[in-house]
Amino acid sequence: MKQNIKAILAPMSTKERFAYIWDYYKFHIIGSITAIILLNLLISSIDEKKEAYLNITILGNGVNPEGIAQLQEQLTNELVKDKADEEVFIETLSYDKSSPDAASRAGVQKMVAQITTGSIDLLIVDKELFEEISSQQNSLLAINDLKGTGKRLPSNEEVYGISTSDINLLAPLKLDENKVLCIPSNTKNLEQINELFSLISE
Repeated sequence: MKQNIKAILAPMSTKERFAYIWDYYKFHIIGSITAIILLNLLISSIDEKKEAYLNITILGNGVNPEGIAQLQEQLTNELVKDKADEEVFIETLSYDKSSPDAASRAGVQKMVAQITTGSIDLLIVDKELFEEISSQQNSLLAINDLKGTGKRLPSNEEVYGISTSDINLLAPLKLDENKVLCIPSNTKNLEQINELFSLISE
């Protein structure tokens, strides 16, 4: 018959009680403490995570990480009013057109999933991939319709992408000349995109 814990601990000194409890319940104690710490970290990370004011996704390898941090900070400072809760977010997805490995396939799949859910506001891809995306009807927004693009795009024809080498603001990213900036047609942040293009056109 199993003895009651109180009965077991009763004849022991305080030191012996702690030693006994530790010996028999240390995994429970460690597990409980670990769970509490992880829960606190999770809650604090949720609290600290800012909303994305604008989502920019770059599909490709070799993007300058320092340039990403610099551009995120610059765009957040210039566009976002409520900096305590919002920020411009730049994400890079792995992609190598010359070697379609597992990471490249995963990068493309994630991009497609994010476009489908309207999570990408601005997309930077290789020219070949841009042409493939733009060939699908209503997949991209015409950039001519945005504020501030009149001087940059005087043509009457609809333009769906701009070479990133023509955009000085993106210089910190050190992108290759083959990259194109475009806008998925189901973006949810058209007002913010207009603000960005006004900034680009200055």
